[in-house]
Amino acid sequence: MLPKSKKHKNCLWQHFGLTAFKPLQWQIISSIIEPRGERNDVCAVIATGYGKSLSYQYPAFYLNKVVLVISPLIALMEDQVAALNERSQPNDCACLLGTAQDDRGIKQRILRRQYKLVYATPEYITRGNGLKLLHDLGQNLALIAIDEAHCISKWGHEFRPAYRQLQQLRAAVPHVRLLALTGTATRRVRLDICQQLELHKPLLLCCPIDRANLELTVRPKSDDLWSDLQQYLSWATEAAGAVIIYNNTIKETQLMAKRLTQLGRPCHSYHSKLPLEQKRRHQQEFSEDRVRCMAATTAFGMGIDKPNVRLVVHYGAPSDMERYYQEIGRAGRDGLPAKCVLFYGDTDAALHQRLQQSQALTEERSEELQQLARSMQSYIESSECRRQFILKYFDDATSLSNWQWRGNCCDNCRKARQLRGHTEHPLPTQFDVGREARLLLGMLRDVNGRVGYGKLILALRGSRNKCVNSACREHEHFGQGAHRSITWYKALAEHLKAMGYIKDEYQKSGTSAYGYLMPQVTLKGCCWLDNDKTEGTLLIEPSPRLAKLLFKRKKKSKSSKSPRNSKDEDKDLKLDWGSDIDLSELDEKVEQQLEEEQQRAAVTDNVWGPDIDIDFQQIDAAVAQQQMTKLNDQHQDQDLASLLADCQKILHEEQEHATRTLKARKRVWEYLEGSYQKMPLIPKYKYSSQPRKAN
Repeated sequence: MLPKSKKHKNCLWQHFGLTAFKPLQWQIISSIIEPRGERNDVCAVIATGYGKSLSYQYPAFYLNKVVLVISPLIALMEDQVAALNERSQPNDCACLLGTAQDDRGIKQRILRRQYKLVYATPEYITRGNGLKLLHDLGQNLALIAIDEAHCISKWGHEFRPAYRQLQQLRAAVPHVRLLALTGTATRRVRLDICQQLELHKPLLLCCPIDRANLELTVRPKSDDLWSDLQQYLSWATEAAGAVIIYNNTIKETQLMAKRLTQLGRPCHSYHSKLPLEQKRRHQQEFSEDRVRCMAATTAFGMGIDKPNVRLVVHYGAPSDMERYYQEIGRAGRDGLPAKCVLFYGDTDAALHQRLQQSQALTEERSEELQQLARSMQSYIESSECRRQFILKYFDDATSLSNWQWRGNCCDNCRKARQLRGHTEHPLPTQFDVGREARLLLGMLRDVNGRVGYGKLILALRGSRNKCVNSACREHEHFGQGAHRSITWYKALAEHLKAMGYIKDEYQKSGTSAYGYLMPQVTLKGCCWLDNDKTEGTLLIEPSPRLAKLLFKRKKKSKSSKSPRNSKDEDKDLKLDWGSDIDLSELDEKVEQQLEEEQQRAAVTDNVWGPDIDIDFQQIDAAVAQQQMTKLNDQHQDQDLASLLADCQKILHEEQEHATRTLKARKRVWEYLEGSYQKMPLIPKYKYSSQPRKAN
């Protein structure tokens, strides 16, 4: 947007080398330098990379007065001061106040208006000397700009108590305009900023936050870091772009950088405990593309304006949506396509809870952080377009009104189209999970947070495993959920948690500094359970994980068309042993057969059979390792091929005599138990069945 007068253009070109403003920049600047009628303060949400610094730097030069800039980031302020002074040679135009400033005459030069821009931290400016300086400047102080203003809000993701002291500014200099700036803020946070700073009839301005060039993806972590990242790192390399990988802890950051470097992908680390000189060197080399991959904590990114970042990875779920959006905003600033991938794990929520517990937080603040965490969990579990979710979260009405679905903008849109088989609208239909939700929530409420998800689900499915306590076994819902798999219930629990029906309470483990999370039913969940009007109905838009299970087609059994006989039962127990064995496929077959047999046994005999819990992923990994290494011990020199041949032989013998009684199933698994115990790379499993006696 062009300035209206020649004076505006000359100032913009002379001091900043620009010929035009962006629309939101000019709205802010014009309200400051050309006030019409009553004075208004400004609260502006400006997206990362839009150029918010110009909105407070320009008035200082145009009005030839002092502008005070308050920011919590000393490194960022140092960079801005250095850049401004370099452009204004031979005379400096900016300075930084604080404990590191050893120039005793700097305050006198500020009062003589030798500096146009004065930078300071909130801690410095709210002390006696800082407030006195503002009072002494009087009419020569044109504006106070408060950067990262979301830090003042208790609803913000980076609340800092020092920002609360900025409430003193209105009383200290009532005639000076206040400009509150932030890159991310919900409507609730924006209103809280205005209230806490006592802004006078504030002008609320928001930059559209939609980034159409960003492709958003959410995936679960696997056990192999390289398999997770390889395809995305290769894509970024082909696009000749940089990569930022965010981690939740310093230890994870260091391990990430070390691991990628060992795998031939040079990677620097950046975190708060890194020496200052090393931080600057790593940042400089990354900015100059000498190293194109940076593993970092949330400490990295503020003030980094690197246009060719093609990939931003979160290896671990962030603590909240504000932080997530701020960090993915560093991708694709040049307007070209970029990818943002979030890998989440089951322990992410517990990690954030533990980090919160290590701080001296009030109960109110702790609840606010949990609410922010639930929003992040809702994003991960959401089945709607992820771009649309972000726009709704930040109340971006302008972008929502112009929003159009594109089939490749996020993983949900792609998955939904594949699952549903349509191309025009990605949102799946609603499903009623009321029956299963009532079983899960009812038992969870009655055990009162004394049982984790695993044991709870085992109880719902009627398991007689020893880990299931008596309270669960004697509950009225015990065994009533056997029609759903363990994986299905886990996905449902995550979805109910995202909806606010379940919350994870952090509990310390004895005298240990660490603890664990235990699920509890929230007030919202209790109200739904007690509400007779719902009639047990709970309609949801399933998450991609749950939708995959809902849409999964079951293979039709031939025995369903005719009465079952012993031969049919033998066929059900038959496993397809070939030369190439796919253990993942075997896992699914065995689990399905065991579930069917257990349900039939419960119906005919009114007794639940022994619950056999085998971790086939561990078995798979062990077998794969054993294929590469011969057994070292001479008494266990039997190789994998002969062991599998023995298994095949015994299974065929068992299949000839097997029936659908509990005794037949015991005989098969008793042999397998003894066979697996011969393999040193596989942990010994304890089954509920007793060893078979020798004939």
